[in-house]
Amino acid sequence: MTVLTTTRTAQPLAIHSTLLPHQQDVFDTCMDHADNALDALTYNRAMEIAAKAIEIDLPPSGSLIKCACTDCYCPAIFDPAAPGLRRVEPSGPYNLPRLQCAPCADAHPAPHED
Repeated sequence: MTVLTTTRTAQPLAIHSTLLPHQQDVFDTCMDHADNALDALTYNRAMEIAAKAIEIDLPPSGSLIKCACTDCYCPAIFDPAAPGLRRVEPSGPYNLPRLQCAPCADAHPAPHED
């Protein structure tokens, strides 16, 4: 008998939809600045301000990201270095990867992963 277990245990650091409106605005603005940053100093500062705005510590990776699931528009904010994430769009010219959080990767796999 085979027993399958999941290693996808990372919990969101915050939930965007539960933030106060001004926290959402600051977080979203900082994420836009980070995504379009031309240098590491600008990127890092945007991430620091985003974390402070939503009252969490910046994870060791130094980055935050909001789930990019297009199936459920998940509000999870997480560390992009967390286990179990799935890339939903090539990085292209972006500074921030477009990733699904682990629960969305499990619940809404890509068609070729079904």
